[in-house]
Amino acid sequence: MSSPPDSAAEPNPRPPYLLWAALALASALVVALGWQVMQLREGQRWLVERVDRPYVGMFVPKVAATALDGRALSLGQPQGRRQVLFFFNTTCPHCRASLPQLKLAARELRRHDGVELIGVAFARPEQAAAYAREHALEFPLAAVDDDRRTLALFRARRLPSLLVIDGDGRVRYQRVGELNGKTPLHELLRAAAEAPAPARPDSNPTASNPTAMASR
Repeated sequence: MSSPPDSAAEPNPRPPYLLWAALALASALVVALGWQVMQLREGQRWLVERVDRPYVGMFVPKVAATALDGRALSLGQPQGRRQVLFFFNTTCPHCRASLPQLKLAARELRRHDGVELIGVAFARPEQAAAYAREHALEFPLAAVDDDRRTLALFRARRLPSLLVIDGDGRVRYQRVGELNGKTPLHELLRAAAEAPAPARPDSNPTASNPTAMASR
C-alpha cells in the first residue's frame, strides 16, 4: 500500500533578525523626524522672539523725543555710559506694579555718573504728566502716544519693557514684564552701573611700536 503524497511544502518564514532590523529602522526614522520637527519649532520660536521681543546684544536706533518739561531727549543714545528706558502705558496694571522697584532703581542710579533713566509712555502728554504726579516719578518722561514706529524699533510690543543701552547703542540688559523682587532690581542695577569693558592690550607689544621692530 502506497503512502499518501506529501502536502505542499510551506514557505520558510523570514528570519526574525530581519523583522527586528526593520522595526529598529522605523523607530530611528520616527525619532529623527520628531527631532527635526522640534528643531523647526525652536527655530520658529527664536525668530518670533527676535521680532517680537528685545534681546541682549540688539542694536537700537537713535530716536528723538521731547520730555514733558520740554527738554530734547535722544532715546537709544546715552548721554553718558548707560541709558535705561522704561516703556509703559498709564493703564497697564503690570506697569503700575513695577513702579516701586523702578523708583528704588532711580534713586540708586542717581549715585552713578553717566547713567540716565527715561520713562517712555505710550500715552498723551497730559496723561503722562498726571501719571507722573500721581506716582511721584522723579525721572524724565517722554510721551509718544500711539507711536507704532518707536514701539517697533525698540521691540516694546509687550509692556512694561525695560532696556539698558550702552554707549554703542547696544542692549546690555532687557526685561519684559513686571519688575518685582530683588533679583530683577539687582540685575538692572548691575547692568546699568557696570563700567565699560577696558580695551584689550595688544599681546604683541612690538606690533604697535614700529621703531622697536626697526631696531632689531
